[in-house]
Amino acid sequence: MEKFFFIDYDNTIFSHQTSRIPKGAVEALVSIQQAGHKAVLASGRGLTTDSLPALPEGFTPDGVIGANGAIVQMEGETLWEHPMDQDLKSRLIDFVQEKGYLLFTSSEGQFYVSSLERYRKSHIQEVEIHLAKGDAAFKELCSKPVYSFFLNEPLDIIQETQRHFPELKLFYMGEMIGGADVIPAQNGKIRGIERVLAHYHADWSQAVAIGDSMNDLEMIQAAGLGIAMGNAMPEVQKAADYVAKDIDNGGLADAVSYGLAHEWKGKQ
Repeated sequence: MEKFFFIDYDNTIFSHQTSRIPKGAVEALVSIQQAGHKAVLASGRGLTTDSLPALPEGFTPDGVIGANGAIVQMEGETLWEHPMDQDLKSRLIDFVQEKGYLLFTSSEGQFYVSSLERYRKSHIQEVEIHLAKGDAAFKELCSKPVYSFFLNEPLDIIQETQRHFPELKLFYMGEMIGGADVIPAQNGKIRGIERVLAHYHADWSQAVAIGDSMNDLEMIQAAGLGIAMGNAMPEVQKAADYVAKDIDNGGLADAVSYGLAHEWKGKQ
């Protein structure tokens, strides 16, 4: 049976502890394809692999689910693309700027932040270097396509924003990364996976989901085999069928090896 591996990127493939892809990740990812299965990146990041800090040399994914399911590309074909509703986006922009919160995203190749001053003081700039437009220019996004945002705030502000916008999903990234992915409530990695499986006339029993954070929880719960990284948030580990090693201790290789070796029954 052909399997579809849906693999998160941050702290699953790319380690934020070391700012690199751990040794053994390349062999693990390539081994999926060598065994005749599909390897698909499922990320909260932007729409293509071009937006990622790095990819293992020698590995090309079969597809990408980007911006938490807002766009789906498989083997060079776009299966789905759905930017955020303009009215919802505009209300969110007004809300965070009035509150002084730090929200950011990319659109049409440009990086935007709600507050340039707060961005310059944030740890995000230390990890990812961008030439950002912000403050008044942030409102340019009202007329540009946006697929997801990232709210770089503590949990209490994330929860406040979620209460204010029930039509959004805010996925808390945990203490290590902090902040939250912000997407329309009808999106999510799970919706992207559904579109991939439908395209190949496959079902959830063929899906292996590997991740670490709250934006991976739905796909880990739904997949025929859900695998949490050893560094995953407690809620994600609890929902998984298997908990692999930590990312910096051969975690991805452990997860992939387990996924290749085990058969399972679908959950849906």
